[in-house]
Amino acid sequence: MLTASQKVLQQLAALLLERAGLKITPDGFHSLRLALSARMPVLGLEEPEHYIQRLTGAGGEEELRSLLPLVTVGHTEFLRDAKQFRALEKSVLPDLVSRSRREMRKVSIWSAGCATGEEPYSLAMVLAELGALSLEVDLWATDLNLAAVEAAKQGRFTSRRAISINQARLTRFFKPVEEGYEALPALREYIRFDGQNLAVPVFDKVALSSLDLILCRNVIIYFDLPTIRGLMDRFLAALRPGGLLFLGYSESLFKVYDRFEMIEVDGAFVYRRPLNDKSMRAPPLRITPYPGEPDVAARRPVPADAFTADLRKRMLPEDVPLTTRLPAVSASSVAAPGSPSVTLPALGASSSPRSVVPGRLPAVSPHSPLPAIAARSRVTAELPTVGSVDSARPRITTELPAVATTPRAPTVEVPAWPTLLPPAERLAMAVRKMAQGDFSAAIAGVQRLLADEPSDLDGLLTLGNLFSLTGRIPEAREAFAQAIQREPLCVEARVFGGVAALQAGELSEARSELSKALFLEPTLAIGHYLLAQVHERTQDHEAARRSYRNAIAQLRFPQRPLAGHYPEMPDSADAISRAARYALAALEEQPLR
Repeated sequence: MLTASQKVLQQLAALLLERAGLKITPDGFHSLRLALSARMPVLGLEEPEHYIQRLTGAGGEEELRSLLPLVTVGHTEFLRDAKQFRALEKSVLPDLVSRSRREMRKVSIWSAGCATGEEPYSLAMVLAELGALSLEVDLWATDLNLAAVEAAKQGRFTSRRAISINQARLTRFFKPVEEGYEALPALREYIRFDGQNLAVPVFDKVALSSLDLILCRNVIIYFDLPTIRGLMDRFLAALRPGGLLFLGYSESLFKVYDRFEMIEVDGAFVYRRPLNDKSMRAPPLRITPYPGEPDVAARRPVPADAFTADLRKRMLPEDVPLTTRLPAVSASSVAAPGSPSVTLPALGASSSPRSVVPGRLPAVSPHSPLPAIAARSRVTAELPTVGSVDSARPRITTELPAVATTPRAPTVEVPAWPTLLPPAERLAMAVRKMAQGDFSAAIAGVQRLLADEPSDLDGLLTLGNLFSLTGRIPEAREAFAQAIQREPLCVEARVFGGVAALQAGELSEARSELSKALFLEPTLAIGHYLLAQVHERTQDHEAARRSYRNAIAQLRFPQRPLAGHYPEMPDSADAISRAARYALAALEEQPLR
């Protein structure tokens, strides 16, 4: 591996913290060395010091963006996600070993996005403990970062990275070496390491219907929707009927891809290629229609499992639809007068007519205090639906009649929340409560979800937004910090953190968070739009004009839906375009300063 001085690594870590908000401590410098080993040869550089000069010179921002995904390769661990590995140990892998022996073939597993190898080595240990010989297993482990693949082949791990391996396994499968442990040759024999780009349109090394199990965890969070759907097409074709797909807890195919079945295995929710599609032809690179696109009703529905359907019927209240689509709120379901508005609160009311344009976050005065939420007389609810090609979660706006402003203590009575439904459906129930203005019930529902699924990024971001909307800014910051700790390149945590700071009147913090989000994802139109709002608050009208123009310009690129739920956030291309153009037109009427 590349040798780099502590000074160089410290400079690189400081640059990543400043530009992207990514904190790398000295015990994580291993990931920096891996990233340098991958990027320096591409640029024809041999000295790490010259690479640092490149990053701080012309074109350095673009190179830093290329470096970022490689840096985060170090954020992995052995036996990651306890529920999933319990399911693998108790049910999935024992069943695969028994079945493959009956069918006189190898167990075929793909660890896609294996980073430095902790996941495949974890699988190999479990397989060995089950009595499977290496010659009975084809465990293919791949990653885009070839430097990480080479490090994985060596099987060397520091003591810190091996901390989650119990002593019995360390003794059986590893030998002590300087600064850590090295996997024994007998364990390494189980695994084939290789380079593989998951975004390519064809997997030429994977035969159709050949795999029993694919693990692709904490990878697709960095992909846009077309890339995710294409990848799921290829995974579906690669798995045998009944084959399983494990995604990270932060990842869900809810309203994204519906050709897998979701099943529960020992408390873990995983995706399965349907058992009854043995005659399924290999999917093309792009299958239509996708959920929410035209002709969805024309597809032949997949028969529901009778037990699951009955369970949901018994567990859900009668007024909760089995579909996760949220209906528009009628006037009769107006929230209690004391409930906070789900409109992004204006920090100081503006008398300008454009401050109440639907889809635009209200313009605000830079000197006005945060008004009391309970005093609001206008309530707006914006509900997610399915049905747009541009966005997996376009929104319709329903304006509810004004209600009396007499303060009343919010209700603390919350319904019993089902615990056996998939996380995405449980979150959808909480979002429905949020859309109805029942914030206490929504917060309780998301907190219970996170108690069961602490790695659910969508839930964590939604909880932060709920805290933000109800004025609990410190708790919102903590939720977004946890999201960043879980996924260091989480753009949504920066976006929503910026919105929370804007609501609290912390404009410097809001600008910093939104700037980091745009560094990570420069084409994110909503990020430019929100940054323009911050500039307006600071009376920097020229910067606001520039940011609104940037928001409009970025709409030529596909815009992905943000993880997490925030009502009234413009998220479709049309909504962002209308809001930005209206705000820009209003600013153009003002003289330059």
